[in-house]
Amino acid sequence: MMLPALRTCAALAVLLLAACQGPPPTDSTIAKANLLLEHDRCQEAADTIRPVVDANPGSWGAQYAYGRAMVCLDNLKEGRHALEIAVARNPGDLDVIFALADCMEKQGDTGKIYLLLRNAGAELRSPEAYVRLATLAERLNDLDSAKQALESAIEFDQGYDIVKSTEPYYRMAMLQAQLGNKEEAMRRLRQAYGINPEDPRVVAALEERGAVLGPTLGLPRGQ
Repeated sequence: MMLPALRTCAALAVLLLAACQGPPPTDSTIAKANLLLEHDRCQEAADTIRPVVDANPGSWGAQYAYGRAMVCLDNLKEGRHALEIAVARNPGDLDVIFALADCMEKQGDTGKIYLLLRNAGAELRSPEAYVRLATLAERLNDLDSAKQALESAIEFDQGYDIVKSTEPYYRMAMLQAQLGNKEEAMRRLRQAYGINPEDPRVVAALEERGAVLGPTLGLPRGQ
């Protein structure tokens, strides 16, 4: 029969062992969960990251990984909740914002996606967020919203702190062509060509329209 003092020592030893083990380390566990997600091992990722979320619910990285895992498992409600926490904790990360937008789209919450991406575009001065919004709007055949989003993407693409890309110009050219505005479509293609004369999409679209490629074809962004 174990003496009271021995029982107390044994209980303390168990508690100390549990305390030493504790929750899994945050950064390495997040990295492991993200790696599992890259290989579509969604349940394993969820099981891996859940203890970190439970122990440290304020970790945006853990909530991001857990939210993605839940969306992958089609648990959209729980996934959205986790991703909303991640966005609130790290509002400047476009990957997190776009993951939340994907979840919202699966839920059919179009209005909230528009708001999320517009806010991200304006607050982060992000052409990528506006292009993402334009992509959604085009899928919904909301061409006015797509045009407005691409105009904003092009506007913010003027800043010196933004990596220049042909994407908003090319996308605007294709939209204008769809709307029957051939002259405006050609202008946007020439602007895209001025940014990157080696973009195969831009080159193909210009050649299709009979343009002669060369250094004089490209236009500055403001023309």
